Amino acid sequence: MLTIFQKATILSKAGFEVPACPAVDTSTSAVSQKMQEWGKAIETMYVTYVAARAARSLRDAEESRQTDMLRRLSLNAWPA
Repeated sequence: MLTIFQKATILSKAGFEVPACPAVDTSTSAVSQKMQEWGKAIETMYVTYVAARAARSLRDAEESRQTDMLRRLSLNAWPA
């Protein structure tokens, strides 16, 4: 499972404008509210990114399937 920091890096490399990570407060052991909000924003962006990639992959696969089917139909329609 990817960490929130790994997801932020992936998003950044994919061209998304990733918000800067808030400074970590070492005086408390609890996660700050700003850090939780940042993590939620990154998670939301990452889910959107993954869904878009999956949709694009499905579209590409369907386009390839249709092209292959048309090519086979064309070959059967015009015997050599």
